[in-house]
Amino acid sequence: MRGVYFRGEIAYIRYLDVDGQLVRESTKQSSAKVADDLLVLRRSQVVTRQRLPQREFDRIKFDELADYWWEKHGQFTRSDFQYLLPRIREQFGSRKAREITSDSVEDWLARLRNVRGLSASSVNHHRTIINSVFAFACRRRRFDTNPVVAVRQQQEPPSRDHVISPEQFRTLLLECEKEGREIAVAVLVLGTTTLRKMELLSRRWDEVDLDGPAPCIRVPDTKTGHGKVVPLADVAVTALKTLPSHEHGAYLFPSHGTTRWPDPKQPHLWDLGKEFRAAAARAKLPGLRVHDLRHLGVTILLLRGTPDAVAAKLTGHRRLLERYQHLSPEFRKATVDLIAAELTTAQTDEATGATPPAANEFSRGVSS
Repeated sequence: MRGVYFRGEIAYIRYLDVDGQLVRESTKQSSAKVADDLLVLRRSQVVTRQRLPQREFDRIKFDELADYWWEKHGQFTRSDFQYLLPRIREQFGSRKAREITSDSVEDWLARLRNVRGLSASSVNHHRTIINSVFAFACRRRRFDTNPVVAVRQQQEPPSRDHVISPEQFRTLLLECEKEGREIAVAVLVLGTTTLRKMELLSRRWDEVDLDGPAPCIRVPDTKTGHGKVVPLADVAVTALKTLPSHEHGAYLFPSHGTTRWPDPKQPHLWDLGKEFRAAAARAKLPGLRVHDLRHLGVTILLLRGTPDAVAAKLTGHRRLLERYQHLSPEFRKATVDLIAAELTTAQTDEATGATPPAANEFSRGVSS
């Protein structure tokens, strides 16, 4: 009959709500009579305006929206949602979604920043998760409003990205040796390959080729959603073979239990942690982040004249030059030196074919 249909053995009904939108609902039974009776009831509720979407949404709790979002979307992203979501659930989970307002979200984020001392970027990450939960529910017609839209993001400080010199990298590497072999090998490979931290730490040995004619690391899934094959320098190959897990484990950098966390959730190392920061401090590089090692390799490639498209193939960036040229004063200096050299060393006197003395003198200054 019209308005009743079956999927397998389960009967479903379909009807128009008060806004004229088609609604499909499962009866969770196989009886056509039950489906017919439910359809009559729903149509009567629509006519008498008893079954308004808003009334359905009034009963929904935030936890229900979060569960649906995680099942259908959140768990498939590359962001660290699973680590911050428990804190958000603790604050909003038991509350009805309708009770969560822009003001309540904004006040809670302010407390994270001012009371708990979280950074602006961390606070914004919490906001992103809540916003994503509501936005996804609205797109799937599980809810009707997103209170986070009106909540402004925290002002984040300018980027801390900076590039260390090769000499500083060598000093850092020596200090990392004092922290352990795994830390030193990880820093060496990160610095020579431009890999992201997790692209290296989560690699399995079956994704690494150390003995072939072209040693490499295969990264099947990256931040941009595309896999890549990263070549390894001879020094990186030698270093990787010294890892304790070589020929004895599944991962290059397996996780290690601690007194506090004897049974790690991840099978591989998740962070280089305090050991890297301690080594950086001794190398007189306070505040240095692991990700800055990626900048080092990219800048060296560009400074040595590697075409942007070639370097981007290695790093996986789409707009490599735009992303990195602001990081290093040396990069900007090298750029203007190239322009000056081109403008001055090629100048000749049209009549005699000789380079003007002034241009020669200026070119020697550029070359020096």
